[in-house]
Amino acid sequence: MISNLDYINENFNLNSKEVSNFIDSRHMARHRWYYYKEGFSPNLVKTAIDTYNLKSNNLIMDPFNGSGTVTLAAAENNIPSIGMEVNPFTSFIAITKSLNTKHNILLELFNRTFDEINKGRIYSELERYSTFTNLSGGDKWLFNIEVIRAYYGGYHFLENNKTNAAQLLKLILLTSIMEVSNARKDGKCLRYKPKWKELNFTKNDFLKSFIRNYVRVEEDIKETQIKMNPNIYISDSRSKIITCEGDFDLIVTSPPYLNTFDYTDIYRPELFLGKFVLNSESLYKLRLETIRSHIQVKWNLPDLNSIESILLKDVYRSLNSKKELLMDSKIPLMILAYFEDMKLIFKQASLKAKKNAHLWMVISNSAYANEEIPVDLILADIATKNGWNLNEIGVLREIKKRKTRYSPDIDTLRESVIILERK
Repeated sequence: MISNLDYINENFNLNSKEVSNFIDSRHMARHRWYYYKEGFSPNLVKTAIDTYNLKSNNLIMDPFNGSGTVTLAAAENNIPSIGMEVNPFTSFIAITKSLNTKHNILLELFNRTFDEINKGRIYSELERYSTFTNLSGGDKWLFNIEVIRAYYGGYHFLENNKTNAAQLLKLILLTSIMEVSNARKDGKCLRYKPKWKELNFTKNDFLKSFIRNYVRVEEDIKETQIKMNPNIYISDSRSKIITCEGDFDLIVTSPPYLNTFDYTDIYRPELFLGKFVLNSESLYKLRLETIRSHIQVKWNLPDLNSIESILLKDVYRSLNSKKELLMDSKIPLMILAYFEDMKLIFKQASLKAKKNAHLWMVISNSAYANEEIPVDLILADIATKNGWNLNEIGVLREIKKRKTRYSPDIDTLRESVIILERK
């Protein structure tokens, strides 16, 4: 069993350097095109690349590619990479951030798209769906009518255009409409902005945002050309890793945290606005394809007889004995299902890893029933039983935890990078 004292490095060289969040990415070319709250810094990827002196004859993989920080950082260093991400919207971000186009083509299409936004649409598909506008009948709505009609004016003009310039402008459209949404991302949900009705976002606000985001993309396209395009797959890494072409030298990744967040729900507006999902049924299907780190769908139950980690067994027994202190009684099973999924990731990755390949995994501990769950230690324990040696668990920071009635005494949670080497 992995011991806390043996492997946790409180003096890790990236401790308190803000590499496990998206803060510095907001100022980096291409990375800044879409604010992805769950992302980490390209500087963490660059540190891993430099640690092993990787070059253009190596291969980097990210089985939880999100908005593409790892694949873009690899491309910027002229290293081939593979990214896997089940969410089609965030895969779209990752693919688009590595695209090139000619300035005159982008500018001409921007001007035509701007005109179509200004015209808008008389009617847009989502006007009466769910909470997208006030026409759906609720007392809260995500977008004001003239904003969503302006958005669809631009989107429908670009919809069937598959050029790089059109893909870039579609991302700019999505970035811009979310900036003038009445709600913002906050933790596991969307929360309405303070005094959102008084903000009264208009078509002009949307156009200003569209111009501002276009200028940012235009600047970055001029300054940075990507020569090594990543291979990005919209797929479930639990089944995709083993089928990928080529064996990798390095994985840098951050799987969903064990926090009951349903990331498909957090990005639900973009999924519908970009027609990545078309109805509630396809959204539910997407949720079933994600790692079992939330309780919003009825996923397959884990095998209680396949628990390899003594640490995990102790956690399961403890939480199962105090279900009255949990937000939901299914949480102990969710925890087992999560680690069962991660075991599959470790096992498949070990089969596709070159000799002496490394795996860097950014993860945070969790808290349930007023008990901190040592996620990093459990993952490291499982990894060592499925093809990997543990080098160290480098502490990146202590995350401030929002107070809840379920875990009132836990104020912070350890966020770490687990560093593994193939056996």
